[in-house]
Amino acid sequence: MPKTRFLSEKEKTLGRKHMYRQELYNGVAYSLLGDTIVYLLAIYFGASNIALGYIASASYIAGIVLPFVPQVFKGRNQVKVQSLVWILRGLVSLGYLGLFFLSGDWAVILLLSVYTLFNVFRMIGIALIDSTLKSISSIANRGKVVANVNAAYQSSSLVVRCISALVLGIERFSGLVGLVTMQILGVLVNFMASHEMARIPSRSTVDYKKGRGVFVLLKEAMKQAAFSRRLYLRWLSTAVAVVFALTTPFLRVELGLSNSLVLVYSVVLGVSVMAASFISKQFSDRLGSRPLVLFSTIFSLFFFMAWALITPEANPIWFFVLGFFTNFFIALISMLVYRLITQVMPDDETVAFNSMVNFFIAIVAFVVGLVSGLLGDLGHISRDLFVVNGIAAGNGYTLVFVFAILLTAVEILVASRLQEYGAYSSQQAAQVIFSMHGLRAVSMIEKLERTRDPAKRRFLMLSLGGNLNNLATSELRMILRSPFSPDKRDAVRALGDRPRKALLDDLIVVAQDDDSYVQLDAIASLGAYRKEEKAKNALVSLMLHGRWSSVRSMASKSLVHITEGTEYLPLVNELSHSAKHIDEIIDYLIAKRFMDKEGTFYQEFFISVEQGRSATFRQTRYAVIATFLKFGSPRLSHLYEQMNLGYPKDFLSPFISEARDLDQIDQAYKTVLSYFEKKEWEPLRSFCMDILESSDVSFDPCFENLKQGLLKAKEMDIEAFDEQDAVAMLYFSYSLGKNAQN
Repeated sequence: MPKTRFLSEKEKTLGRKHMYRQELYNGVAYSLLGDTIVYLLAIYFGASNIALGYIASASYIAGIVLPFVPQVFKGRNQVKVQSLVWILRGLVSLGYLGLFFLSGDWAVILLLSVYTLFNVFRMIGIALIDSTLKSISSIANRGKVVANVNAAYQSSSLVVRCISALVLGIERFSGLVGLVTMQILGVLVNFMASHEMARIPSRSTVDYKKGRGVFVLLKEAMKQAAFSRRLYLRWLSTAVAVVFALTTPFLRVELGLSNSLVLVYSVVLGVSVMAASFISKQFSDRLGSRPLVLFSTIFSLFFFMAWALITPEANPIWFFVLGFFTNFFIALISMLVYRLITQVMPDDETVAFNSMVNFFIAIVAFVVGLVSGLLGDLGHISRDLFVVNGIAAGNGYTLVFVFAILLTAVEILVASRLQEYGAYSSQQAAQVIFSMHGLRAVSMIEKLERTRDPAKRRFLMLSLGGNLNNLATSELRMILRSPFSPDKRDAVRALGDRPRKALLDDLIVVAQDDDSYVQLDAIASLGAYRKEEKAKNALVSLMLHGRWSSVRSMASKSLVHITEGTEYLPLVNELSHSAKHIDEIIDYLIAKRFMDKEGTFYQEFFISVEQGRSATFRQTRYAVIATFLKFGSPRLSHLYEQMNLGYPKDFLSPFISEARDLDQIDQAYKTVLSYFEKKEWEPLRSFCMDILESSDVSFDPCFENLKQGLLKAKEMDIEAFDEQDAVAMLYFSYSLGKNAQN
């Protein structure tokens, strides 16, 4: 059978494996070829703030070439093209070797030129990688895959940045030699990343339709609110990220920190991205991106305010703390917005669509980078911008951070108007994120996804059932709506142990579904909703019109937990007479126990004998009745246990010995034992009837009705009795005699 361009699940799994490896290598390569080291080289050669602003935006500016990508690579396999451009970005990076032979402005020009070419090829790969990520993930796990990709990238990036910081801390390697050597090592690792990229399964090719340029695609996207607001958010989040990137040269220029400490700062930023990846993985697929983007933009706004007001005299540790939290929210927004864009990304013209998005990102980044650089040059104005009680607040980059505040404010407005199907509302999301119950719910759901041990899963489901957070409610609702889930029975039972009104309607749906394999469990759980009229009405309906007899009996038993009145007692009595299976009999007995306060149903004590039921059936029924009356030791069920085991053979002797506190049994101790040994049920019946007739239990209606039920044995055919009936007759006769009034 011919394969389509869409991958099978096996191919997706393999693709994710190689994608994660590629990102591990890419984290090393990019940390050495771009980012912080490029800033340090530019500062080494005396680059201006405008040049630094260009570097901050260069990784996006290169997107200006993307409109030509679909035409140049039309019909080529997307992954092969990605692998090729990754090789090319490594080759152009060899141009950094020229820095050994230049100085001043010419060195800066070479640096910016090489870095621009590096980002051109990188941006082509990024435009294609969006499509690759979509092809190896699904709607259900896309947020997790994006987060894992970022985690793989950042984990390797952190390691190499730590090593770089140590190397640059050595005086011999703290200057040009150390910085360029690291970049050459980055070229080698970059080739390894390209190799892993080439191994990702893909049958998608770069498509191009004549006349479908970036402006046509932009015009179409702007007509749809679902597209336009997501694109605005993508462009704004990129603009904010460009401005924040200037905090790296800020540490070197404004604070005068060493190259080694600046790299340590980049490690802190990497840790923040990993933390953001973890949060995105935990929450984005469950809560949706919209509420998380809104919260993150609000928090990032406050942190940019702190950046604008902090003075260079502050302890450097505060800049590291600010950097961590600000970058955490910026990175989280970036991942969430990527997820939002992927949701609306067309399956056709994917590369063209991504090219359009990144083309305008390039324009935005270029403008923002230059504006940020110009604002950075106005340091003399920045330092006098905020004065409180004669004390100046701020720093040389305050205007840059005020610019970021304005961009973030607009970002908040766009995020507040964003719509995402299936996403939580802001209030619902806040109840999850900002509460211990919500965080525990996330933890339990995550453990459920990983745990295979049945006992642990039952424990987790019980814990989830006791968690009243709306995320736990949503998870339980999904399980209830599933036609089959290994956790469905435990989820239903958890709702019986810990009633949750929000899921009552869902529980009723399961209880009324005659073909649900957990119908009886759901009916049993409805009995826990004692104050809910809906639960009562559902149980009454099931008792009257249930398709299966087991459904009717279970509904009867559950109903007594909601109403203990006698209104439905006649119906329960009628239904119980037609019950076939022992579990139905037990259900009806339990229902009668609560509805029939007088215990008139005890008068039918020997009905199972009349019906010719099996020994097991009769033993069970007698044992259940014994638990209702709570006669205490010895237990009737224990006598049956010994009888069924056949050991000891004379199983009744301990009971008869204990029962000698009743005068009649004490006087006929050996005689009673001989009745059982010889299976003489007629004289045993007479003996028991004498005990009953001499026992006054009129003070208790239940005891009196039980007595009347036992006395009916006088009128029954003794041939219908066997050993279990004889044991029950003796046990209950003794128990009533012991409890009779003297």
